[in-house]
Amino acid sequence: MSRLFAILYVIFCFDMGVFLFILPWVDLWGKNYFVHHFPLVEGIARNYVVRGAVSGIGLADVWLAVYELWRLRRELGLVHTPPTR
Repeated sequence: MSRLFAILYVIFCFDMGVFLFILPWVDLWGKNYFVHHFPLVEGIARNYVVRGAVSGIGLADVWLAVYELWRLRRELGLVHTPPTR
């Protein structure tokens, strides 16, 4: 059961990372309820530093997914260890 959760965790982290990496740079980012009704949120959402920070969190999430897959590759049976003498 823990293998299934590990695989789901890797898939979730990767998908969320790609989503957070791309979302700040599409038109949908500036077209929502909060941006249209609160001027402060509009200023923050259109700031390139905030967009870059959200994209950075997305990249960190993708890195976490790759790291977890690398760490769990033995448990998943993707790596064979050479015999020791």
